[in-house]
Amino acid sequence: MRSIRPSTCFLLVVAIFAWPLALRAHEGHGGKEVGAFDLDAPRQVSPETAAHIGLKTAEVDFGPVEDTLALSGFVRAVPDRHWTISTRTAGKVIAVHKQVGDTVRRGELLVEIDSPELAKLMLDVVRGEGRIEQLRVEAKNADETALLAEAELRRVEAAGESAVPLNVISERRAAALRARGEARLKAVDLEVTVKEVAVLKQQALRWSRDVVGAEADSKSLEPSESQPVNLLRLVAPADGVVVERSAQPGQWATAGEPLMAVADHSVMQIEGELPESLISRVVSRSSDAVRVRTPADPKYLGAGRIKFISPVLDQVKRTAHVLIETPNEIGTLRSGMFVDLTIVLREEKTAVVVPASAVVQYGPMHFVFIKSGEFFKKQDITPGLSNDQAVEVLAGLAPGDVVVTQGAYSLTQLRPKAPTALAMATPAGIAAPRKP
Repeated sequence: MRSIRPSTCFLLVVAIFAWPLALRAHEGHGGKEVGAFDLDAPRQVSPETAAHIGLKTAEVDFGPVEDTLALSGFVRAVPDRHWTISTRTAGKVIAVHKQVGDTVRRGELLVEIDSPELAKLMLDVVRGEGRIEQLRVEAKNADETALLAEAELRRVEAAGESAVPLNVISERRAAALRARGEARLKAVDLEVTVKEVAVLKQQALRWSRDVVGAEADSKSLEPSESQPVNLLRLVAPADGVVVERSAQPGQWATAGEPLMAVADHSVMQIEGELPESLISRVVSRSSDAVRVRTPADPKYLGAGRIKFISPVLDQVKRTAHVLIETPNEIGTLRSGMFVDLTIVLREEKTAVVVPASAVVQYGPMHFVFIKSGEFFKKQDITPGLSNDQAVEVLAGLAPGDVVVTQGAYSLTQLRPKAPTALAMATPAGIAAPRKP
């Protein structure tokens, strides 16, 4: 048996490993076999491959670019736009007019409660108003009595001591003083009672019609068949959505017990953590714009503004708490959702820019693919400012160049045409595999 020379074994091993590499080379560049990987070699892409990788191009032009900072945060409802509906007095729930998820308008009726305490308070108001009328009559009579006494005193004083005894004048003077004093006491009593009843009315008004930020007059306190004196009505404090409900008909509700919650999610608050090393950049920013994105909806792009940066650092994480307020008219953002934030620090109005998706980073290098006829050529660039949307190009491109804006990374995975590459990789004396 003939022995196999070591050189021959080496060639066989090379051939075994070379054939799979050659066979894996695909035909996405004009239908011909491709060779060894070369990042700098021009690429020619067939229409089928271009459609498969979603290849898109655009001309380089001047445009704005921003210096940005990326953070993450989570969404929560604005505290001032979340209201807990509760009763100020104990009573029995007789009707609940809204369910969780219902949209409500400001002043719309939510819950009705039969309150014995409200009925007692209304009775005190009625008694107080009766007492006021009584005191008004007494005060008027006391004032008229004082006027008569003072008139009598003036008459006897005008007659003189020669016609009227001195003791009679003294008696008239004392009577006038007593009458005037009683009139003043009645006036004071009337004033105090009026104020007391006004306080009772305000309390009854708050109990009978719980309105936050809305004006209500005393007419709502007048008993009627449609609204008994013991009926406590809880209404929506603002436009919003019912997010919680614990009230049930027949339930006995105590004072301060939460019965329902209404929230306005048209504006949301995002909380984030700003690292200590980046605080100075954010504080000295010239823009107040913040872009909001959510992984749950890649198409969503919201706009916000920084509302507050905490002056106190977290001692463990070494971060400052940041609050960002953002509109949420369409309701994409929900409380508890995680979002990606892009804080705009400053903006360059006129710069040579390309979309961020056009730039490929390979180690320390940054490059794009320029379209030249039917080929796509790699072009190194020097990047400047960059954000989540665009990259400033300081060198390497000029306005008018056509660059790949979508599918640039996929181009790096395609191999250029090299018809002789397979032959070069095949060892001498071993035939290259034929195409079927």
